Amino acid sequence: MSLQTIKYFCKDGFKNIFLNKTMAAASISIVVAALTVVGIFIEIGINLEYISQQIEKTVDMIVFLKKGQEEKAVVIEEYLRKNVDVREYKYISPHMALQDLKNKLGKNAFLLEGLEKDNPLRGYFVVKPVKIEYTKKLAEELETLDGVAQVYFPSETVDKLRRILKIINLFSILLIIGIYIVAIFIIANTVKITLFARRREISIMRYIGATNRFISGPFVVEGFIIGILGSILAYAIVLLFYHYTISYLSQTITFIDFVNISIYKYKILGVFILTGAW
Repeated sequence: MSLQTIKYFCKDGFKNIFLNKTMAAASISIVVAALTVVGIFIEIGINLEYISQQIEKTVDMIVFLKKGQEEKAVVIEEYLRKNVDVREYKYISPHMALQDLKNKLGKNAFLLEGLEKDNPLRGYFVVKPVKIEYTKKLAEELETLDGVAQVYFPSETVDKLRRILKIINLFSILLIIGIYIVAIFIIANTVKITLFARRREISIMRYIGATNRFISGPFVVEGFIIGILGSILAYAIVLLFYHYTISYLSQTITFIDFVNISIYKYKILGVFILTGAW
């Protein structure tokens, strides 16, 4: 071992050990911060997608039958049952429609007395499409069925919802991808800074004849460990943040359901570990 090497380890050894630990802690902190931001935006994106799906489920189509042709309901129901574009349907008979109207009138239900024998109301189906974009196509198909008088759905509202949901989904995807790329860029530059800070140590190892594989090996292992530790810490922070945030929002905004993040927790952990280890 050369005199310069001995002098380096005796004089600057403790200084470099402290520097290495400091840089490792800083690297872990940056990985945690970057992945935490990514995780939060992933959760936002998942909830935006979930809320858009809930909005889709509120779109109903009303399929009115022709007066006196309620017997065709069996054929129409069979068509709805086999149609892959239909998520859910329910038949309301004329008697049920009249009873429902009485319930809505409440104390004024007496106004409808005597209509049981000559019920002016028609039977109808309440149909929910699988996706909102299927609404128009499904309505056109239903109008061609024998016994169907009219298919009603809020066409303008459906068109607006379709555009809004597409924007929400695109925004979520682009947001997550953008934040993810920024996180990888930050983590990669952190590694470069760490290597630059230890350039003297690397130069001495090369001076004494160490190969590139021998030099890079400890850095690869150290980077892997830093990435795994940072990923796990970020994952724990993200889960805790989501738990307390959703608990608060659920009590404040009662008309919106939020995603149960436990469904996605292993996927998020996998993304974090792959990103951190990479």
